[in-house]
Amino acid sequence: MDFQTKLESLHSEIVSALCCIREMPENLLPFSIFVEEETDESLASGHSVYNQYSLTEIFADGTCILENPDTGKEEKRTLNEISIDHLTELWNMYRHLYCEEAVNKANCLLQSMEPIAKSLITGRYITDFLVHDTNLIRTSYANRPFIWLVYQSGTHLHFIDKKQEILHLKNRLDFYEKFSDTDLYLFRYDGHILFPVFQKVLRGWIENQLKNEN
Repeated sequence: MDFQTKLESLHSEIVSALCCIREMPENLLPFSIFVEEETDESLASGHSVYNQYSLTEIFADGTCILENPDTGKEEKRTLNEISIDHLTELWNMYRHLYCEEAVNKANCLLQSMEPIAKSLITGRYITDFLVHDTNLIRTSYANRPFIWLVYQSGTHLHFIDKKQEILHLKNRLDFYEKFSDTDLYLFRYDGHILFPVFQKVLRGWIENQLKNEN
């Protein structure tokens, strides 16, 4: 594969990656870019002209909105028209902002969980939260929904975005109901907010999820 082919392939990969972004981090757009364009003057001189635009929106089909900074006029174009240099810079900035937001999101969630854990868990069992739960939340960037079981002698954190994990949660609740006589506190995290949930409500939700998967 020659250099030009590799460059074109990389350009396509970056465009595809940008199109897959579901939620743009704050402060990523608008993004200043230059587009190589041909005008009557450039055709006469044999040289292309690079015009500046503000990239304001990106769509899943590879199209985008470019705004002329001088006139404020917007037009629908394609990401393929933007040079690989600017697309690479945009992608690197996205990764930086995404990681920064993800870390902040995880930290905020852990800060809201910590007083709950400290008030309900006894002594050394707090390590369930400080080590195990904290690691799960940081490695998932607080993006995965879960059910958090908290009781005097520890915690259990169950992600609930897969059938097998929901089934595992059901088995945990069944075991606790049969063999434990201590108070159990349940919290649900939907990917954005942590809130308490009654066991009866949770069991109904679990039943519906497992039924729908069959």
